[in-house]
Amino acid sequence: MICCLTDVRPEKIMKKYLFLSLSILLSFVMPSTGWTFVPEATHLMHLVQNKIKEPAGIEVWQNKVILDYQDSDQPYVKIKENLIFSFPGRLRINTFPDILANFSVESDFNFFKISEREGISREKSLTDLYTDILLYRDNENYLKQLDLWGTDTEEVSFQRYNDTICYVIGKPRKKNSEVPGLWIEKNTFLPLRYVVEKNSQQVEFVYKNWKQVSKTFYPMQIHIFLNSRLFAMINVEHINLHSNAPSGLFNIDNLLKTYPADDTVDNHKIKDRSITGEYENSLPETRQLHE
Repeated sequence: MICCLTDVRPEKIMKKYLFLSLSILLSFVMPSTGWTFVPEATHLMHLVQNKIKEPAGIEVWQNKVILDYQDSDQPYVKIKENLIFSFPGRLRINTFPDILANFSVESDFNFFKISEREGISREKSLTDLYTDILLYRDNENYLKQLDLWGTDTEEVSFQRYNDTICYVIGKPRKKNSEVPGLWIEKNTFLPLRYVVEKNSQQVEFVYKNWKQVSKTFYPMQIHIFLNSRLFAMINVEHINLHSNAPSGLFNIDNLLKTYPADDTVDNHKIKDRSITGEYENSLPETRQLHE
């Protein structure tokens, strides 16, 4: 009888100590440390993709307020924008009022923009990169964009942003400074914060109030910070799913022929060319609704 008890007791003791040790270990692995068990970046972006889905197309009307700290007479500029997403990988943004042609087109990682202030540009500005998260909805292209703008996609951690626990793709935060990365809300798998960096300039995008439209999701508010100062605020007025955006809206080759690289920005010249043909006929109804 005593021999039998002696044989059993060590196993029970070992199991008890093993369970206790594991409990103690897990109790020290808290999200606030920034290091815990998290998915790899590829798997994490796959979960985001499954959450927000990729419809055939989305049309968005939004108000954008751009702050100007240098101009005391006009401290901000308010504009209206119409975003036409055609998935995968195509986006056109039309800016109103359109006294001049102000629009940009992104198609298969190529970019074209023409505006009153900037003229013709083939490179997406840092403050326009907030659309990356909304446009590239498959995990492969998500990660490609993160790599392009300085995020280390080999690093994934668990961190808090304000009061929200997030998965973070990117290197851990340095002391008193931010590093490029993507913050994803732990419970919903919705992107919450995106930080990019280039030429000593850092931009932070904060996505708020994600709204479900059919099977997809879209943020109703976006705040943009340039070098830690609030640069712009976006409020979405209307979202509509659609699948019939004319392909000509996204044809960058045609735009390059219409607007040569050495073309000067002449108000009447650009105005006349931008509202003819397929573009003119593509938005008459929605444009009237939101003017």
